[in-house]
Amino acid sequence: MSISEDSRVTAPSQPELSLTGPADRRADVEYKQQLIAQILQENACDGLLVLHPDNFAWLTAGATPRGIVDDDSTPALYYTAEGRWLLASNVDTQRLFDEEIDGLGFQLKEWPWHWGRQQLLLDLCQGRNVAADVPFAACKHLATELQRRRLVLTEYERACYRALGQILSHALEAAGRTLARGDTERELAGQLSHRLIHRGATPVVLSIAADGRSRFYRQTGFTGTPIQNYVVMTVAARKYGLCARASRSVVFGQPDALFRKEHDAACKVSATYVASSWPDSVPRQIFGTGQRIYQIVGVEHEWALSPQGHITGHALVEAPLLPSSEDLLQAHWAITWHVSIGAALSCDTFLITEDGPKSVTAVENWPLKRIKVQGAEFVRPDLLIR
Repeated sequence: MSISEDSRVTAPSQPELSLTGPADRRADVEYKQQLIAQILQENACDGLLVLHPDNFAWLTAGATPRGIVDDDSTPALYYTAEGRWLLASNVDTQRLFDEEIDGLGFQLKEWPWHWGRQQLLLDLCQGRNVAADVPFAACKHLATELQRRRLVLTEYERACYRALGQILSHALEAAGRTLARGDTERELAGQLSHRLIHRGATPVVLSIAADGRSRFYRQTGFTGTPIQNYVVMTVAARKYGLCARASRSVVFGQPDALFRKEHDAACKVSATYVASSWPDSVPRQIFGTGQRIYQIVGVEHEWALSPQGHITGHALVEAPLLPSSEDLLQAHWAITWHVSIGAALSCDTFLITEDGPKSVTAVENWPLKRIKVQGAEFVRPDLLIR
C-alpha cells in the first residue's frame, strides 16, 4: 500500500445534484412490487405482511409514518403478487395518503383505532400462507431475504441519497462556519437539528465533542460543555427513507500539534478504506490494509477503540463491518466509514459503484485534504480553521 498526502484545497460550493420526480417514485414502488411477487413465488406464499419501519420506508420509496406514539398502532403494508395495501388506523389514514403515499397505487385496509391492529392482521393471515418481516403468528419469517433485496439501491434511491447527502453536508458545514467560540455542545446540536429539519431531514444521531472529549468517549452525544478550542461534529440523518452519516471538525486558531496529527492520521486511514470500497471487495481484507496504515501512522491499536464502519441504507446500520467480515461488498450498496483516532474523526457515507466509491456526503464548501492511495487521488474533509 502506497499512500501520500498533497496540499489542502477547497471544494466548489455547489456540487451537482440530480433529483427525480413523482413519476420516478411510482416507478420505484412498482419495481418493488415485482420484487415482492418474485419473493412470494420463491417461498410459496400468498401474501406478505410488512411491519418493520425500515421495510415500510423501502417499499413505499420513502414514506414515514410520523406522529404515532403507540408501536402497536403503527401502519403496516400487505402485499400479494398483484396488489398492495396500506394497513392503518382510521386516525392516520387520510394523513398518510395526503402526505406520504398519494399516487403510489396502494389500496386501503383500515381498522378503528379502538379495536387495535392485531385483529386485522390475524384476519389477513386466516386461511392464507402469509410471510412477514418480523415474527408474527404462524407467518413465515422473511426478514433476511427482504434485507438482502433492500441493500441494493435502485436508481431512484441513489438519486435520493445524493440529495440527502447534500442536505447533511450543508447542515454540518453551515453550522461549522457560524459556530461561535463559547457555544455549548447542546447549542451546536440544536443548530444542526434546525438546519436538518428545515430541509426535511430527521436527525438520527447527533454527536458533538468539544476540546478533546472524543479522545475519551469515541461514541458520544452532546452536553453543556462550552466549545473553546475545537469541536468534532458527527451527524446521522434520515430522509426519503434513507440514512447517511458524516463528520466535520472546526478549530478556533491554529490546532495543537497532537490534534493535527490525529486528524491527518484519521484522514489517511479513511482514504484507504474508501479506496478499497469496490464491488466484490472483502471487508476482512480492507481491514487488514487499514490496520497496516494504522501502524504506519504510529497508532496501531486505535482501530480497536471504535467501530470502523457499516453498511447503511434504510437502516442506519444495515450490517456492521468487522475484521472478520467475509461477505463481499456489492454494487449499489451504501457504506459509511468511521475512523476515530484520538480526538479526531473522519466519517462519510459512500455509494459503491462499478466505477468505484462515490461520496454521498461530499463537501459543499470546506477545506479538503488530497490523499493518494496507490496512485489514485482521494479527498477527505480537513479541519476548518476559524
